[in-house]
Amino acid sequence: MTARREERLNELKKKVVAAVLPTMMEQKSGNIINISSSAANKIYPGGAIYCDTKSAVKMFSEGLRMELAPKFGINVTSIEPGFVDTELTDSITDDGIKEGLLSNFKEMTPLEAQDIADAIYYSLTQPKRANVNDVFIMPTDQEQ
Repeated sequence: MTARREERLNELKKKVVAAVLPTMMEQKSGNIINISSSAANKIYPGGAIYCDTKSAVKMFSEGLRMELAPKFGINVTSIEPGFVDTELTDSITDDGIKEGLLSNFKEMTPLEAQDIADAIYYSLTQPKRANVNDVFIMPTDQEQ
């Protein structure tokens, strides 16, 4: 994924949050779920831009939670999955990085979309008194 595309996605996320916040603040409730990545927690060679943008999503989520949960009852969660069976590797333009990632993932059983959906469901079904700040979910056989 290109740096420019990552930047555009992050800007879109901010616009979507800004669009729903007035209603949530007025009703003093709501949930915001952001999808980040395990890359928000650990850098890897060739992943500076990707890890940077995923860290930004994680920090954006935490900042929103700190500002919104106590005053408005709006819970905010960052979902941070490891390797998920998606088309992400198709968007990597650097052949060396792509080959390295694919070779690391070759022997691994990746997470599936349902695993991420279950993590989201878990965070949404907690009692109002509980905010699930982060869900850091990894394939069992992913080392890092």
